[in-house]
Amino acid sequence: MQCLALVDCNSFYASCESIFNPYLADKPVVVLSNNDGCVIARSSQAKKVGIKMGAPFFQIKELVRKNKVHVYSSNYTLYGDISSRVMSVLKELSDDLEIYSIDEAFLIFNKSSQRSFYSRALNIKNIINKWIGVPVSVGIAPNKTLCKVANFLAKKDEMGSQVVSLTNTREIELALKILDVNEIWGVGARISEFLKSNHIYTGYDLCKKDPRWIRQHLGVVGERTYRELKGERCLNLNEKNSIRNQCIVSRSFENYIINKNDLEKRIVSYATRASEKIRNEKLQVKNISIFIRSNKFSKNQKQYHSFKTLSFINPTNHIFDIVKKSLEALNSIFQEGIQYKKAGVILSDLYLENSYNEDLFNRECKARSEKLNKLDKVFDSINKRYGGGSISLARENHERFYITKRRNLSPSYTTNFNELPIAN
Repeated sequence: MQCLALVDCNSFYASCESIFNPYLADKPVVVLSNNDGCVIARSSQAKKVGIKMGAPFFQIKELVRKNKVHVYSSNYTLYGDISSRVMSVLKELSDDLEIYSIDEAFLIFNKSSQRSFYSRALNIKNIINKWIGVPVSVGIAPNKTLCKVANFLAKKDEMGSQVVSLTNTREIELALKILDVNEIWGVGARISEFLKSNHIYTGYDLCKKDPRWIRQHLGVVGERTYRELKGERCLNLNEKNSIRNQCIVSRSFENYIINKNDLEKRIVSYATRASEKIRNEKLQVKNISIFIRSNKFSKNQKQYHSFKTLSFINPTNHIFDIVKKSLEALNSIFQEGIQYKKAGVILSDLYLENSYNEDLFNRECKARSEKLNKLDKVFDSINKRYGGGSISLARENHERFYITKRRNLSPSYTTNFNELPIAN
């Protein structure tokens, strides 16, 4: 017999900030996005005082002050390292593992142990909390969708073990009766609205519908969710990590940008970073998109938002190809007189290197490709050895534009020797 479990770190970014600062235990904590723009993580105490996910920080300043909320800038270096430690522990304590996100992983439990699935999950929760200091919730079920349901219920059990097991028909039925349909994994706002218009309010209501109605109105993906809610397993753990669908690099600006030349420097910076990311994963890109926009929260300024997608003849990951195409896209959508507040580069339609059949009539010159490959390797190796931005394109003006506003940044306790925690 085999069972799945979903381990999800509770309020992960906020929990990482609390590991080396015990004072934050049971205190409201929020973590902000790049340039301290919006809330991207909240502790349970911060949720209780009314702080919403994604809320712009300037809109909740009074709420933060009134409730003495501790505010931190995003420290992705720290969060990434803590995540890798959590995943390493999970790998040792399970029979198989699929990392779903930075703070979630699906596990496989085989019934080869004398202990129950519940006791194994509880042991994992306690070990991670003791060894790393990150609280987790665990949902146990026959498939991924029901694991999500179990984990959702486990998070609600703040005063209990935060481990929920749905391994028999009766447990699954009771869980689905109290689960709002919009909480089901894969059911978005639009589908949820449609289901409720058809008197389907809970997961249990969805399970009672005729499968032919499900297929007709929700398609193959909806039918798969429906079958998983009934206990079947339609989604297996990935044996190999699939390639990402896209790569996005975007930032909100600390100050407004009006000048086209300054905006180009930003786009070059983001395109450079995006190209580095896909080269590290041995990927190449076919389509590149650029977006620019004004401040959507400002009612006194002219609003503008534009998006442009261009394609390469053959997939590439060369820095100069990506930067050149991104500037070409920017030139086609830039408008004078706009106070720009955010921009971004999106690489989509990604392929593994050497997996795409090139156009016979537009084959890139082999000598040029080899030259660019050597240049990319030198570029990446210097930045990897001496730190990001050690070498950059002249047009990027790296020194000025890689700096982001992070006024409440915590130390990188686990990755920087000069910022190691001090024991008194």
